[in-house]
Amino acid sequence: MVGAPKAGTTSLYHYLDQHPSIYMSPIKEPCFFAPEVVDFTRRSRALFEADRAPLRVYLDGPMREKRHGIVVEWEQYLKLFKHVHDETAVGEVSGNYLASSGAPHAVRSRIPTARIIMMLRDPVDRLFSQYAAARGAGETLKTFVPWVAEHRSAEATRQPPFGPVWTGKYALHVQRYLECFPPSQVRIHVYDDYVRTPGTVLRDVLAFLGVDPDWPLDTTRRHNVTLVPRWPLLHRLLVRPVRRAIGPMVPARFTRGAREWYLTRPRLRPTAEERAQVLEIYEKDIRALEALIERDLSTWLDVRNA
Repeated sequence: MVGAPKAGTTSLYHYLDQHPSIYMSPIKEPCFFAPEVVDFTRRSRALFEADRAPLRVYLDGPMREKRHGIVVEWEQYLKLFKHVHDETAVGEVSGNYLASSGAPHAVRSRIPTARIIMMLRDPVDRLFSQYAAARGAGETLKTFVPWVAEHRSAEATRQPPFGPVWTGKYALHVQRYLECFPPSQVRIHVYDDYVRTPGTVLRDVLAFLGVDPDWPLDTTRRHNVTLVPRWPLLHRLLVRPVRRAIGPMVPARFTRGAREWYLTRPRLRPTAEERAQVLEIYEKDIRALEALIERDLSTWLDVRNA
């Protein structure tokens, strides 16, 4: 599953992992085919370097628990699947593969028979969800439109382009995959359908993977729901540094309770004015995507859809 980020891929990962005929990588987002994410920011590089030794220990061990971590070596990537037995479908989820200019060719070169799954969400809503997550993590105190402008400017300096705004140019990204894989190996779903009729979408995904589409999956739990601090400035100046310093020493039962009290759901969508401004970035691409996947996406183009 190549993406998009903030389009239900984490929940889908956990749902597919329940199926007895499917083996999912114990690391979600290994990003092996999009190694550029390592150098996305100084912080991402620092986190990667700090995780090198723990990741090596994990991959050489039983890998009973799920974890995050970026895997850049082929031998290590193969270890993610060392416990595969007789499962029909074997895979992983890395949302950054969608926007990576090199990922489609890299996947094809290693796994030419791969089946590619995409979940595409209204690009403005998806970008706003990513903004809300960044604000919730204390990475920014900007409002939505200035945050978009900041990232768009930064992305213009990167070669190849990469970042949250770039990710929403779906027609460009989908076309790259269709140039590398026949249509029979690519399944594209729209997030709106997934929200309205998740069972129908899941059955189609399971059938696409060649496993029993009627196997009962527990879809009652949502995963990776965006939550934000009630007081963002306090979070950035005080809570984040304290959490980094003492987090490992605090019992999990306490941190869970604190999170439930301290975090809240953010505003879920941009205002009509914000939507109109950001939609200017995506309008041409949305119309191209409509033609490419033969799907009416007029609701994505409606500024009143806020």
